[in-house]
Amino acid sequence: MKMKTEPELIQHILAGEWRNYAILVDKYQKKVFNYVNYLMGNREDAEEVTQDTFTKAYRSLGQFRGDAKFSTWLLRIAHFESLTRLRKKKPMETGIDHVVCFSENAIDNPQYMLQQRDKAKVLNLALNKLTPDERSVITLFYYEDLSIKEIVEVTKLKESNVKIHLHRGRKKLFGILSKMGIKEITYE
Repeated sequence: MKMKTEPELIQHILAGEWRNYAILVDKYQKKVFNYVNYLMGNREDAEEVTQDTFTKAYRSLGQFRGDAKFSTWLLRIAHFESLTRLRKKKPMETGIDHVVCFSENAIDNPQYMLQQRDKAKVLNLALNKLTPDERSVITLFYYEDLSIKEIVEVTKLKESNVKIHLHRGRKKLFGILSKMGIKEITYE
């Protein structure tokens, strides 16, 4: 049986075959959750926003024009759902209960996993001290490997603003990590 392309899946979903939506959810759930988790700063909020994102995307699927990748459109929804939730939250110190994703090979090496988890916790604490826009742009650029153009599509910021947030975010992140006594975080 031939796998359906994303446009074919979307057409089938719009035609009433709603079970095909599970294929898209399975494909992008981890990506959306990881992005939202970096923005939100805690797992519970990230799970709720991820669920809200997929619900909103399903309800709005008829508005997907196909001029951007589906993943970019989905991250745009996740981005705005996250920002809406962050604006409603009172500022508070966030915890370090972030999910850290590892390659399958790393699971066989507990010491490696602990080292990477510690690095990720420190980096996440520092990321949480950035503004939501800076954190979002940095997360999209470095964690989701999106280009500046794709970040513009997701965030609806102007290209110059994306570059400014990326520059300021990097600079602030370096300063925050330096204050924590960390000059460099490397991942193998």
